[in-house]
Amino acid sequence: MFNLRIWQVIVVMMSLLLTGCGSLGSRSTPAPVDEPGQVDKPEERITVAPIPATRIAPTEKPLATSPQTSSATTKLRLAALSQQRAGKYTHAAASLERALRISPRDARLWHQLAQVRLSQKKWRLAVNMAAKSNALATQQASLQRKNWSIMARAYRELGLTSKANDAMQRAR
Repeated sequence: MFNLRIWQVIVVMMSLLLTGCGSLGSRSTPAPVDEPGQVDKPEERITVAPIPATRIAPTEKPLATSPQTSSATTKLRLAALSQQRAGKYTHAAASLERALRISPRDARLWHQLAQVRLSQKKWRLAVNMAAKSNALATQQASLQRKNWSIMARAYRELGLTSKANDAMQRAR
């Protein structure tokens, strides 16, 4: 049979868990503290004060859409380019995915990842990455043309000639 101390620990842990979910409301009675020599009374109720929830302030800056949003993104993009040239496509993809976690709205990063996926012969992923890049590159016609070329080649490799022809027309 558990003693009162173990039950108190269990109740405190459960209370902390529930407090994180905000389900305890505004109870504010602190938990009793055991002192040496104190007699355990099983009929006592144990309540725990809730931990106030912390709010995270929204970021004041919107996500940047410039190709070089940070030096970390630039370093990762250049590392990926070097890895891509060396034929280390898995490493290049990993570097680009890290850069995209930092700058998810960078159309050039999505384009470069589409190129890597094309080199890896992951045709559907190449199409998806190029389409994402196009969605972000609304004012960059040359980048969009390059993306349509990637999509055309990937569609051709997938045997989807009508989609490949459409993509080639858009690339021109």
